[in-house]
Amino acid sequence: ITMDDLNAPHSMGTTIIGVSYDGGVVLGADSRTSTGVYVANRASDKITELTDNVYVCRSGSAADSQIVSDYVRLYLHQHIIQLGQPATVKSAANVVRLLSYGNKNFLQTGLIVGGWDKYEGGKIYSIPLGGTILEQPFAIGGSGSSYLYGFFDQAWKEGMTREEAEKLVVKAVSLAIARDGASGGVVRTITVPNDRYVRFF
Repeated sequence: ITMDDLNAPHSMGTTIIGVSYDGGVVLGADSRTSTGVYVANRASDKITELTDNVYVCRSGSAADSQIVSDYVRLYLHQHIIQLGQPATVKSAANVVRLLSYGNKNFLQTGLIVGGWDKYEGGKIYSIPLGGTILEQPFAIGGSGSSYLYGFFDQAWKEGMTREEAEKLVVKAVSLAIARDGASGGVVRTITVPNDRYVRFF
């Protein structure tokens, strides 16, 4: 390990996943944060609450993804106060998209927004590097995602139960951790609604 490694930006070479099921969404992530080749934190939390019903999975530059999440949380808090009702998943994802696209020359972060609202139920939105927005039944991101596309083509299906979706997310993150040197630590998941924060070691 050189000083260049220790002074490199904190990056979340990562595996992040969002899966919708009948009635909600499951989000998952590994927990390794790297500084060059040095593991700066083996138990970081890459799933961030934006509102009671919407969460974001963060990948790329840790600093960039944290500041985007902080701004979005602030905007949504104001939005909730003004409207007197919870923000929708779509409005949260669009605020993330506006910030990511408006600052695309400065940010190095890919995000997955997932949550549940009474209008559209469980929704997953992927906002990759560059700030485009994709609504998908499932989304995978980070350096570990390249190992998982074929697995998801085979394993994901319409109308999964909550338990099936949770098992799929844990298995997928575990598979990526086994192959991707930049992913590691523990698998963290959150299920919305009925948010139960689960840690699998």
